[in-house]
Amino acid sequence: MKKGLLVSFLCAFSFLFNACTPPESQPKPVLISASQIVFYNNTTLKGVTTTNSSLTYQPADYEVSVNRITYQTTLSDGTTITASGIVYLPNQLYSPNKQYPLLSFQHPTAFSNAEVPSGFNFGTVSFSYPLYFATHGYIVACPDYIGYGTADHVPHDYEHRQTLAQATVDMMLATKDFLAKKNVQWSNQLFLAGYSEGGFATLSAQQLLEEKYKSDLPLSGASCGAGPYAMSAFFKHITQNSTVGGVANYIYAWETLSYNRIYGLNKPVSYYFKEPYASQIAQSLDNARSILASFDQICTDQFRAEVNNPSSPFARALADNDLTDWHTTTATRLIHSQQDEIIPFLTSQQTYSDMRKLGSSNLSLVALPQGAHVPTEVLFMRQSLDWFEQIKK
Repeated sequence: MKKGLLVSFLCAFSFLFNACTPPESQPKPVLISASQIVFYNNTTLKGVTTTNSSLTYQPADYEVSVNRITYQTTLSDGTTITASGIVYLPNQLYSPNKQYPLLSFQHPTAFSNAEVPSGFNFGTVSFSYPLYFATHGYIVACPDYIGYGTADHVPHDYEHRQTLAQATVDMMLATKDFLAKKNVQWSNQLFLAGYSEGGFATLSAQQLLEEKYKSDLPLSGASCGAGPYAMSAFFKHITQNSTVGGVANYIYAWETLSYNRIYGLNKPVSYYFKEPYASQIAQSLDNARSILASFDQICTDQFRAEVNNPSSPFARALADNDLTDWHTTTATRLIHSQQDEIIPFLTSQQTYSDMRKLGSSNLSLVALPQGAHVPTEVLFMRQSLDWFEQIKK
């Protein structure tokens, strides 16, 4: 038998065992456990108020089941690990058979377990962005990310494209399995939304979904807010221009030292930062919060030189986390304030320009004329929901 015919025969025979099916069309079983944390009836939800008038909270006739799930995901070195997340499952009293779309919500930078989805105090019902989306008719899946929740025994790979993407995609696969086990029929529409680190996680997950999981988790829309997607340009900016200091230094130093660890660069803190800042940061990363100097002023000359040298180890790490060199077929919005003092607007601007050149015709840039980084998160949530409502079936 000729080689080509033999291969065809073997594939046809092994089809019964799925041996010739591409890996991306065989999502691995990732759901480990699921349990309901709390159930909010409609009367309880109607008692919830939002402190921001720009968010219209409308519980209508909804009730919501809040569930904690654990699932298997993979670290960048191939190690499997158990991660966790929360799923908000809405139901309308007068439309009990209604099917809802799934929305994966990626949280922004969290400094402790108390700030991730599973760390929320569910004992006292209060307003949250996931609950906001759930009471507008979305099943909301919220990954904790690696380094938090069940996976808090390992460091969080801060702003690491691959780890964030895989943990988020596997959370979606686990949620899909969770819904099937509960016999919940959903609309098969999938949306992504996230702000700040959540915006970076969202676009990272979107790229992974489109490349490897398109048939299992087809996307309807994605909204990304104020993320450092153009990572190389982002670091060039913050190491060469004046920044606000304070919490921004914490974020930038955290990312620098994360890449130092993840990519095995193994440089001492003093390689990246001048004294006395290096000693303060080496003692505790939290000390970076109290450093009021601009980030470019605390960086060493050798570190700045690495950032500007494309062939240097740190610059290659940055390039590995750039999200500018691919094209998306999904309707996508990059929402960013032009006055953002933490993540400069140029990151969204360059990402939009580069991805459009590569054929991302469904990508749009929403440039907000004003607003600091944290307050703009509220506007991002409202605009994202308004846009999803236009696309939702």
